[in-house]
Amino acid sequence: MNHSKHLGLYVQAGMAIYIASLVSACTTADPTVSSKAYRGVISLDAVRFGFTEDTAKSANLTFVADPKVVAPFSQYLSRPYDNQGGQYMIDYYDHKPISLHVIYADKPISKEDALIKLKALLPQNAPAERKVKEFEVWGKNKDRGESRIYGEDFKALLIFADKEATKVKMISVYAQYKPNNQQKGKSTATAPLSQKNAGENQDKKD
Repeated sequence: MNHSKHLGLYVQAGMAIYIASLVSACTTADPTVSSKAYRGVISLDAVRFGFTEDTAKSANLTFVADPKVVAPFSQYLSRPYDNQGGQYMIDYYDHKPISLHVIYADKPISKEDALIKLKALLPQNAPAERKVKEFEVWGKNKDRGESRIYGEDFKALLIFADKEATKVKMISVYAQYKPNNQQKGKSTATAPLSQKNAGENQDKKD
């Protein structure tokens, strides 16, 4: 199995979803995510949304920067996989975290396991889930997906590997913002306006 080929496809899918569904502003690092690398290594279990770029850089035996991604964006891929075969991908804009993905390219996991994983990826102080919505991923495969909104701050996506929506091939967590607004209580940086109606076909209102 060509892991690089599979990963490349899902990296592209992840970035398409990012462009489509979110942001016009980026978050600062989550203060609850304070893990540090030890001799270039950090446990994937310690990685949540808000993981700082400095930590990703210092964990150079666990994460590697993708040289094809150009400033002000940066992207890091995990060298190891989690215990279910998932590879981590973290995206930053101007050194601030904007999205976190776990990709199960070779062996999708059950939706039940994906929801457990999602809980571990969200910041510890994430608001309660307030809305769940199904959608269809933009592209020739027409994959099914499910979005989950947490307060006004975070959005998560599950991308399914089957039409029955029982197996998950990618879990993503993003910052959720209105155009040019800032998250309450935190300083944020302005990012390029997102392109509407690309990546996922959803109603305009969540």
